[in-house]
Amino acid sequence: MCELLAKNPGWEDALRAASVKWKVNPGAILAVIDYESRFRADAKGQGGREEKALGNYGFTQANLRTWNWFLRDTKRAGGSRSDFGLAVDFVGWHFATMERRIKSPRHNVANHYLAYKLGEGGYQRGASAHSRQLAYRIEARAKSHDLALRSCGFGAQTPDTEQASMP
Repeated sequence: MCELLAKNPGWEDALRAASVKWKVNPGAILAVIDYESRFRADAKGQGGREEKALGNYGFTQANLRTWNWFLRDTKRAGGSRSDFGLAVDFVGWHFATMERRIKSPRHNVANHYLAYKLGEGGYQRGASAHSRQLAYRIEARAKSHDLALRSCGFGAQTPDTEQASMP
């Protein structure tokens, strides 16, 4: 993780800002982006129907409807899903927004990933065993990313709160 941030100017600052602003561990933000796009700005969604596949794009694989909700809610005139700074802000915003809506704390990465992947309605209906297993893998990846970030001093400048502190 340290090498990835070092190779991409501005990513560390953007990640830190999103983590602090939304009180979401940086590892959780990175785990979502890692799984969804493998840190590829131009990643395109996979789907059975072409219009669905075209809807998921960028670092976060956000669909256009949810991306536009994010832009409106954060009072932005626009922005690309291939912009890393906006992508990390989007993931933090999604965790914060869903915390209120699904009544699950931001630091519960597995629940938030399920809401992220299935949507709020899908989360409320319940996740399949396969989806829950994936969510637990994302949660483990988030912890691994946090440990990696700590090894290069990233956590030293992260606020010391329950929801944004590194484990």
